[in-house]
Amino acid sequence: MKKSEKLGYFDSRPTYEDWEKIGSFRRLHVYVDRSMDGFMEIEVVDPTVTHGRSPQRLKRVLYINLSRTKFKAWHVDITKLDKSYAGRGIAAQAYRYIIKKLGITLQAGECQSKGGRKLWYDLAQIMDLQLFAKSKASRRYEVGIDCENREVWLPNGKEVYDTEKEMYVFATAF
Repeated sequence: MKKSEKLGYFDSRPTYEDWEKIGSFRRLHVYVDRSMDGFMEIEVVDPTVTHGRSPQRLKRVLYINLSRTKFKAWHVDITKLDKSYAGRGIAAQAYRYIIKKLGITLQAGECQSKGGRKLWYDLAQIMDLQLFAKSKASRRYEVGIDCENREVWLPNGKEVYDTEKEMYVFATAF
């Protein structure tokens, strides 16, 4: 997968009824597809940028693919951000919006890229969200932040990622 890419355009008026507009944040519109049981696709689009020949086609800003987990949370399988929107904090704001609007808990992947770790670090700093970690045995741990490396960590000083013990990070609304 490319480090940065252009995501193209999203048809805001498709011929099928799978996509539902659930609202907007920062003037970006959010669409969700819940047609497949146990999976959810989310598109964040910019309504101010349209395709030249098809005005209903809006610029895709962010794509998120979620799947249901054994912890009754939604695992973030993949997140893609259009490279022209990078560096604006849109992904963290989209995660917050999705958590609050849909009333769900998001689960981070076991391995995170540097950008993914920074995203969950940003979520940990949002006051109306709660981040916590769970082990495979479902023991719950509070999560702290490491400002130097810009990532989340466990209070005992251990890293959440890259350890022998399987740890899962979750974000939920208060």
